Amino acid sequence: MSEQPSRSIWTRPLRIHIGLVLVGILVATTVPDLWISYNRGHQAAYEAIDLEMESLAERLIDRYQIAFSDKLAMVQVGAALDAMRSSPPADLDAKRRFMFEVLELAPGLEGLFAGYPDGRFLRIVGLREGSPWIDDLDPPDGSAAAIEMIIPDAGGRPTVRWTYLDANGEPMSFLPARPTTFDPRTRPWYAEAVESEGPIATAPYLMPLSDAYVKTVADRHREDPGVVIAADVLLSSVAKFLADERISPNAETYVFDDEGRLIVHSDQALMAELVETAKGELPDDHAYLEEHDPFLQDVVRLLGEVGSGEAHFEIAGETFEVLFVPVDFLSVLNGYTFAAVAPRADFTVQVEAELRRGLMLTLVILAAGIIVSIFVSRMISGSLARLSGEALRLKELEFSEPAPFNSRISEINNLAAAIAAARTAIRSFAHYVPRELVKRIVESGLFDRKAAARETVTVMFTDIKDFTTISENNEPEAVVALLSDYFELMNKGVEDNGGTIIQFIGDAVYAMWNAPVADPDHAANACRCALDLERAIHVFNAAQRAAGRPELVTRIGVHTGPAVVGNVGAEDRLQYTAIGDTINVAARLEGLNKEYGTTILVSRETRERCGDRFVFADHGGTRVKGRAVPVEIYELRPAAA
Repeated sequence: MSEQPSRSIWTRPLRIHIGLVLVGILVATTVPDLWISYNRGHQAAYEAIDLEMESLAERLIDRYQIAFSDKLAMVQVGAALDAMRSSPPADLDAKRRFMFEVLELAPGLEGLFAGYPDGRFLRIVGLREGSPWIDDLDPPDGSAAAIEMIIPDAGGRPTVRWTYLDANGEPMSFLPARPTTFDPRTRPWYAEAVESEGPIATAPYLMPLSDAYVKTVADRHREDPGVVIAADVLLSSVAKFLADERISPNAETYVFDDEGRLIVHSDQALMAELVETAKGELPDDHAYLEEHDPFLQDVVRLLGEVGSGEAHFEIAGETFEVLFVPVDFLSVLNGYTFAAVAPRADFTVQVEAELRRGLMLTLVILAAGIIVSIFVSRMISGSLARLSGEALRLKELEFSEPAPFNSRISEINNLAAAIAAARTAIRSFAHYVPRELVKRIVESGLFDRKAAARETVTVMFTDIKDFTTISENNEPEAVVALLSDYFELMNKGVEDNGGTIIQFIGDAVYAMWNAPVADPDHAANACRCALDLERAIHVFNAAQRAAGRPELVTRIGVHTGPAVVGNVGAEDRLQYTAIGDTINVAARLEGLNKEYGTTILVSRETRERCGDRFVFADHGGTRVKGRAVPVEIYELRPAAA
């Protein structure tokens, strides 16, 4: 029996160390200190309500500015553009480009439109997912927006025509023109804007065609007061924001207009009732909503009494906090008010729970900081981080030996030993299998002996001229040293050009592109590699001549075609290779160099994939052993200096 390695008394499983640390921390925590800290922080829980309310006010203002300010800015830009001044279809391309860009840049914009004093009308609406216009227009696939244009026909009758736009804002299809009775001059936004010297905002209303609940901001053109540019803002997007930004689980948020009428509610069901009721005038007493919202009556009452700031009320002995935020940052919305209401208990429960957890964590850090730093940081974080780094380097096939490793945790020592053993095994494996294949096996953890697939690859075969004679005239040790230097040169050239050496066959090299690593330009990379190797071997042979050693004249054949690429062999002995006629042709092309007195020969398939990027000399067709059909061959030559 082998001797078990000795270990320190402190070398125990990780769970024992962590358990001892946690027990020590809990013992060190004293109940009196916790109780005193809890009482001191109880008042802070109520103060947190004010902070939450202030934070909500800032978010509400920011959201409403996003919802209206940028839309109003876009409307004012359009009101200053010369292209928007002329009645459609004049300057239609410029109008379309501007309106599409506005639609893309302004989230929550239901539509941008322009009304003209002759009754003509131009509108763009979005058709992205969730648009209320999709059901009514039934747009074709790929539509991003639609342009509606109302102009008179030859008889002077108003007609409407819809044009669908793609994702780039370009027209893609049209709907036939049809008569319409719509006249923008009769719409409230047009009438109000024409009479106003600045931008206006309408009361909320339902769009006639899409039933979208919107508020319209509009402004008349700077050069022609009869032209009005307007935009619809989806109030449903504001309602969704209010629902998403509830400050507590039982909170509700509202928007009231300048007459104290509710126009937006954070509850989606009540918002749906608002939308339905918008088909008529909104009632001032909100009685139809108070049955479903117990807070609303008190909120409306306090809105009239307080108007802004914080307030509170009680229902059945429970206290509720209210925040009113008047809108004073946008002229067209002056008089509007946000309101948020939430039970005080929502804040105290959550804040007190957070306070208890915070106190526990603080006491743990204060009482056990030194212990945690020594034991946890050094024993766990440092050791695991180091082993993780070694594992990542191993994944990238970096085999440099790390410094000696020792830990007080037995599992970490075992893991370090396993990684060291894996490094040795994979390093040995990488010497016999293409590096890219080894990396793929390491990353996937799989190696299926049946994993073979048909791929289009480019194959290169090289061979040394008269190598048998060189072997006869030199000592075996010298020949091995010479081949090692030569193969190092060949391997670097192939890897630098994205290829993989599949096998060294005596003095020959069998390389492949587009497998195991995909390479969309594999034929050109193989040709570039062949030229690089030719130059590198020329330099290598010059050094050989200078040292009085034999030169290695190398012939190269390159062919592109289909092959079955993958793992071939028995259960216990596999080889990564490619099988098919493509490999045979590449090998035969290498041999034909001797017959044609050339260095590099490539097939027509390779030549066609390379285009005009290299210099080729046509040698016509020839028959190769094992193939009934002649192979058209080309000599690959270096480009002229």
